[in-house]
Amino acid sequence: MGGRVADKLRVLVVAHRVCSRTTKEMIALSAKGVELHLVTARIPMADIFKTVSFYQTSLGLREALKRFKDVDIIHAVSEPSWVVIACREMLPDKKIILDWHDAQWWRSESPVDASAEERLISSWIDGVIVPSHSCKKFFSAISNKPCLVLPPYCNEQSIAYQAWGYIGGIVYEGRVDILEAKKYMNYCKYVDLCKKFEEEDIAFSIYSPFSEEPKHIETYFKICAWNKGREHNELINCLGLYDWGLCGNIGKHREWDITMPNKLFEYMAGGIPIIALNAKETGDFVEKHGIGISVNSVEEIKERYLERGECQKNVMLKRHSFVMEKHIDTVIEFYKRILS
Repeated sequence: MGGRVADKLRVLVVAHRVCSRTTKEMIALSAKGVELHLVTARIPMADIFKTVSFYQTSLGLREALKRFKDVDIIHAVSEPSWVVIACREMLPDKKIILDWHDAQWWRSESPVDASAEERLISSWIDGVIVPSHSCKKFFSAISNKPCLVLPPYCNEQSIAYQAWGYIGGIVYEGRVDILEAKKYMNYCKYVDLCKKFEEEDIAFSIYSPFSEEPKHIETYFKICAWNKGREHNELINCLGLYDWGLCGNIGKHREWDITMPNKLFEYMAGGIPIIALNAKETGDFVEKHGIGISVNSVEEIKERYLERGECQKNVMLKRHSFVMEKHIDTVIEFYKRILS
């Protein structure tokens, strides 16, 4: 692999947007001494990169990539995944890892929802990182490329200890869609669940990055406690005000069944247990570690609500085992495996 790879990996991160998961990984990699260079279309959330190159168009991306012929490996990030095509075109000799956490494949099995770019790049990459074992099982059925499972753990610096106030009820943070959104986004349409919580007299709060969109306000403002989105660590502090954090939705959705979402570990960082509602992968995880409950209905949530105390105690005692810094060595070893 060469002396430099053994001593200090030089990684080119190519991400149209540097999402929360990517930021958490890169914070941990930086702390391990990995030299990180970023090519992106948006300002990153953490100042951990040795260089940052911005682009606005695909031509700008191609030109930026030309400057990085001496990196060891490329860590490309979905979505969009077409950045892999530009990487392969401009740096054909470099190994490419795709961090495949957002994907049409996870959302829908329907051929009409399929992504042409995902089908194409699956044969162009040298390895893939996915958020769950179910995702790995799916990917391994269509490709023999090396695959690493890395859930979207939080960083140690995000674990909250402050003296909380108290709001109570159930909280959900993350993407929320309106009814007019594409059918494959049904997994994050929460109108029916909001109404069901109202019927059962269960307080429900949502923190959404779309909180100031007029159609979202019109749809959700009167049927839940509708809160504006927050910066990552501020959001985690807010989550600690509630009884439970929600992963999942009413009904069965492929996305919820097979993925491990950021919010699962952000609830843990905030100090609250998790409700996995029709979310199999998350449900198996929280039940295994005693940090939440796996249920199929709102009625079952109501029946098991008072399990909160024991689950929250386990969250507090176990959450430091599920931080990115404890697991990032697997990524470094994966890089070296691909390079060898």
